[in-house]
Amino acid sequence: MVQNKTGTVSYKNHKQITKPQSEWIKVENTHEPLISQDVWDAVQRMDNHPGRGRAGKSGMIALFGGVLRCMDCGSSLRYMRDYRKTTSGKEPEFKSYVCNRYAIGGKDACSTHYINQKSLIAVVLTDIRSKAILAQRNREALKERILAMKKTSNEEKTSLLKTELTAIEKRLVELEKLIQAAYEDKVMGRIPESVCINLLNKYEAERAEKLEHKKEFSAKLAASEESEKSVDNWLNMIQDYAQLEELDRATIVRLIQKIEIGEKREVDGHIERDINIYYNFVGFVEL
Repeated sequence: MVQNKTGTVSYKNHKQITKPQSEWIKVENTHEPLISQDVWDAVQRMDNHPGRGRAGKSGMIALFGGVLRCMDCGSSLRYMRDYRKTTSGKEPEFKSYVCNRYAIGGKDACSTHYINQKSLIAVVLTDIRSKAILAQRNREALKERILAMKKTSNEEKTSLLKTELTAIEKRLVELEKLIQAAYEDKVMGRIPESVCINLLNKYEAERAEKLEHKKEFSAKLAASEESEKSVDNWLNMIQDYAQLEELDRATIVRLIQKIEIGEKREVDGHIERDINIYYNFVGFVEL
C-alpha cells in the first residue's frame, strides 16, 4: 500500500504536485500476493535488464544480444552471422560477435574483439557451473570472499554518495526557506508579484531537480549497503546451476548482468584473452 504520492507545494501554496518516490510511504504485506516475491523479483530483473537486446530481421534476439561489452572501448558487441558453403553443399551458420565501434569505424575506432558464440558458450557454462559447485560445497567461504571484494570497491563509492546526499538535503532546506521568504516578501509588498513568481519558478525547478538527484543517490546508497543480502540472493540462485548443460537466453538474463570481452593477445607463443563475467546481485566474482 502506497501513500503520500501527492502533496502541496508548501503550507501557503496549495497547488497539488506529484512527489518523488523517495517521499512515498510504503507499507508491505497488507494483502496476500498473487505471485511470490521471488517470481516478481526475477521478472523485474529480466524486464529491466541492461542487456535486453534488440530483435533482428528474424524477430529473434541473439543469445548474448545486449549483454556483451568491449573491454577496451566499452561499446556493445554486434551479433554476426556467416553463411559459408561447405564441400557437402550445405550452408552451416557461424555465429559470432564483434565490437560495434570497430564494425562502424574500422581499426581506427577499435579492434575487432571477435569471438565465436560456440566458444563463448563453453566459457560461460564453465564459469557458471564452477561457481555453482563452490556455492554448494563452500558457501560461507565464497560469501566472505565476495563481501570482501564488494567492501573494497564500495567504501569510496558509499562515502561519495553520502557526501552528495548531505549537500542535497542541506540545499533542499535552504530552498524551502527561500520559497517561504518569497511568499512573505510578496504578501508584505516588499517585492512585486511578477518578481515573486519568477523566484518561485526558479526555486521550484531547482527543488524538483534536487529531489530527483536525492532519489537517485538514495537508491544507489541503499544498493551499496545491501551487500550481504545481495550475495545471499546470488548464492541461492547460482547454486541450482551446477549441472547446467545448455545455455539459453532466459538463463543468461537471469544470471548475468554483462560480459566484457578482451582482445586476443599472444603470450609465450599461444593466444590468450580476458573475459569478465558480471553476475546480477554481485558483479564480477574473481576466484
